[in-house]
Amino acid sequence: MATIKDVAKAAGVSVTTVSATINDSAPVSATLRARVNAAIAAVGYVPNPVARNLRLGRSRQIGLLVPDIAAPYAASIARSMQAALSDKGYSMFFASNGDDPARELADIARMSDHQVAGLVLFPTCLGERYAENIIPALRRPTVIIDRIIEGAPFDCVVDDNALGARLIVHHLLQLGHRDIAVIAGRTGISVSDDRLEGTRAALSEAGHPVPDNFVYTHHQREDQAFRAAQDLMSRQNRPTAIVTINTMQTRGVLQGLKSMGLKAPDDVSLISFDGLHFSAGFDPEITSLDQDIPAIAEAAAGMLIERLEAEDTTARATPPRLLRLPSRLIVRSSCRRRG
Repeated sequence: MATIKDVAKAAGVSVTTVSATINDSAPVSATLRARVNAAIAAVGYVPNPVARNLRLGRSRQIGLLVPDIAAPYAASIARSMQAALSDKGYSMFFASNGDDPARELADIARMSDHQVAGLVLFPTCLGERYAENIIPALRRPTVIIDRIIEGAPFDCVVDDNALGARLIVHHLLQLGHRDIAVIAGRTGISVSDDRLEGTRAALSEAGHPVPDNFVYTHHQREDQAFRAAQDLMSRQNRPTAIVTINTMQTRGVLQGLKSMGLKAPDDVSLISFDGLHFSAGFDPEITSLDQDIPAIAEAAAGMLIERLEAEDTTARATPPRLLRLPSRLIVRSSCRRRG
């Protein structure tokens, strides 16, 4: 395999001149540049782009960090992000931390050691002083997705959860539902808080506030939603509709109903914020918000690469942007008109 020394010998120039020609790191006359390029072709030298990027402090590799790749939403984000980055000439370095903020910090450090150009972070938002710990660790250009980290000086792409809540509530009210329960996730995480607060606000505005005993927080897992469904449906005054925050909760509710000999929508209507293609695979098929995950990935990749490829430090230092992308409600067969 030809080396840079072979090119220098064939061109009759120094290795420094060959390096300057390849890397554009110093002025080289047109005559010398032509000789070097001819020598490169003659000896069959192929520059190593990884080594070149490291020398120049550049990289075309982006790190993606997600809390749990087993979660359908995170898996879909990873697939779409890889496609979006590939279309822009970048590759992806991936890590899943199992919802462990300590591992998340370790993964960020490891990616920095691998000289990634920037990061797309789907944050855990867990643990005391999370923002205080995570923000200093993000020493490379970063875009946050799905969850907002208060005070983080980075661009952020999230779903418009307030709009989604209004779409869900409007649909249930149109079907005559008034006794509506919400199974939510961890408090203190923006996506869960926004979905719960948005649903409660929309119902309150319509004159049908959600009773506190119809709200389950910290029930993000399938087994927790299973027990919540059993609890709700064993009551004398049980809800006529249940709202879930994510796909795992939806699966848990369906199993909880099945364990009691109940079924949606015959015994209770079921609707979810988390759509994906899995909603059409349940029995019944779940009425849900359809999140445009490719659009989220495209927007995040575009924002990050725009920062990376900005030609001056002023452009790179513009204020962080927050982009909220709308979802649409897909009506399937899990909700029924009351009465």
